[in-house]
Amino acid sequence: MQSQQAAASPPFHYGTVSIAGRPNVGKSTLLNILVDFKLSAVSPKPKTTRHKILGVLTGETYQVAFLDTPGLPYRRHDELDRRLLSSTLEALHEADLVVMVVEPKPPGEIEHRLIGELRRETRAAILAINKIDLVKKPELLPVMEAYARLYPFLEIVPISAVQQDGVDTLLDLIVRHLPEGEPLFSPDDVTDRPERFLAAELIREQVFNAYAQEVPYAVAVEIDVFQEQSEEHGGKDYISAILYVEKDSQ
Repeated sequence: MQSQQAAASPPFHYGTVSIAGRPNVGKSTLLNILVDFKLSAVSPKPKTTRHKILGVLTGETYQVAFLDTPGLPYRRHDELDRRLLSSTLEALHEADLVVMVVEPKPPGEIEHRLIGELRRETRAAILAINKIDLVKKPELLPVMEAYARLYPFLEIVPISAVQQDGVDTLLDLIVRHLPEGEPLFSPDDVTDRPERFLAAELIREQVFNAYAQEVPYAVAVEIDVFQEQSEEHGGKDYISAILYVEKDSQ
């Protein structure tokens, strides 16, 4: 008796996904949870994310290249705001899919601006309503309806990134809407950033969390020394960093 032909393997999905939204909406927290790795600095202060940060997640049938973008600024006040805006718009242009992260409240000026960019780029997008742990469920329905009227989102998903509620559902929907394709990165890759960059992000996060108004948002971190130690030498890496601030008084 002839053996039955093996069932065809499911298609592999690959794509770039930009995570966009207003400052402090939870984009970096969401990225860190999705890839299960601390890539982006997280703090209560706006403008914490300064760069597009790539986070790669590989499963059996998919590979997603997430781009964590800076929060869309309220106004183009200074060079930093203009640079953050340029970085965000560049990431939207590169993406196969955009995950727009919002708070559980009606859309404001920033959300309208971002939806305007989505419409101009005609980008496929999923709406993730974050921080649902802070509101009652009946309050979500009018928010979902308001966004549905503004843009033809592929999906509208309520989540709580901090509590990891709904994140698995969001990931499943992201993969479902990605094109078929071969993986671009090795299965072991998590990011394209060097360890020095990740160390600088962690230090900058702790500066933001430890100091209130004393240190400006524009603080920058430069890794001066990065020495990896083997287990026989204690196993702890030695890192020395220089922090740049705007004024001598800081």
